[in-house]
Amino acid sequence: MQQRYFAASNSSEGFKSYFSEVFERADRLYVIKGGPGTGKSSLIQRAAAAAEANGGQVEYYFCSSDPESLDGALIFGKNEVIGLVDGTSPHVVEPTCPGARDEIINLGQFWNSDILHEQKNEISALMSKKSAAYRRAYSYLRSCGNLRAVTDSLLLKITDMQKLRMAAERLARSLELESGEMKRLPALTRAISMVGNVRLDTIEQNSKKLWRVGDFYGVGQWFLDELAACLGGFKATARLSYDPVNTAHLDGIFLDEAACGFVISKPDEKGEEEHEDFEGEKFVNPKRFVHTERLREIRGELRYAARLYQDCLDGALHALAEVKVYHFLLEDVYKHAMHFGALTRFSNEFIKQF
Repeated sequence: MQQRYFAASNSSEGFKSYFSEVFERADRLYVIKGGPGTGKSSLIQRAAAAAEANGGQVEYYFCSSDPESLDGALIFGKNEVIGLVDGTSPHVVEPTCPGARDEIINLGQFWNSDILHEQKNEISALMSKKSAAYRRAYSYLRSCGNLRAVTDSLLLKITDMQKLRMAAERLARSLELESGEMKRLPALTRAISMVGNVRLDTIEQNSKKLWRVGDFYGVGQWFLDELAACLGGFKATARLSYDPVNTAHLDGIFLDEAACGFVISKPDEKGEEEHEDFEGEKFVNPKRFVHTERLREIRGELRYAARLYQDCLDGALHALAEVKVYHFLLEDVYKHAMHFGALTRFSNEFIKQF
């Protein structure tokens, strides 16, 4: 069973991190420090691959800005859980139990500081431009959050929330889970990144039973929010995928023990779901919770807000694409200052424990 997630998001609130909740499960935690391009992601990848080759189970956590790079991994061995995490900005991680649980791995020991010092002006300029591009992205995403609030206020007037809650309760009961307490794990499957709006299909791949929930301007997310609340009284491990922009809402749920998942289906360009039948899957249409006769009064404004939302999201993605340019220029600077031979020898010894 593959486990691929994000542990943070670029959101309407700025950078939103779930690192503390994700990596608190580790019995031992390696916090990896170093600049861009110094091999942090590669070291995590090599350790995780070695663990899998030896029969370990691994959860992979990708960078929400650069989904081709790893931010961390949890390795589930026979006797303990080992975590590896990129501890640099913006998701700064510092040891809370140094030595006893947490260890710092400083990849800065393998760079030539004299080379970097000679290029400090270039590094500073690139970092400044990268930060400015991030600020623009977050300004656009903040506007997305404001527009979602407008949409929510419109839909609340025409949505039968009692009917929605009762449907969520019926679905929760139909799963026939044991009574108890639900364990919540943040496990994001979507990211607003330097390479676009990225979505991982982890929930679909791992689900024996899958419910696709229509979007309809966010009403589908309200349904998932209510479903998660209804599942709170059952004994289950729930992996919750929070919307990367509007983090108060869910866009996916996966229940480990039942191997069943719930995901928001892709909306069409008008913000209304295209209903398709999928073999072996079920579909929840959120429009049945909406008073259709009153929908006509606000449909034009809903579509207008949806267009503005997409425009702002596109603006954020454009700014993040600019972040990518400066990010990889910085990586090139640091790579030319690295003693990769020494780093490789260190890595070879380090991964032997996995």
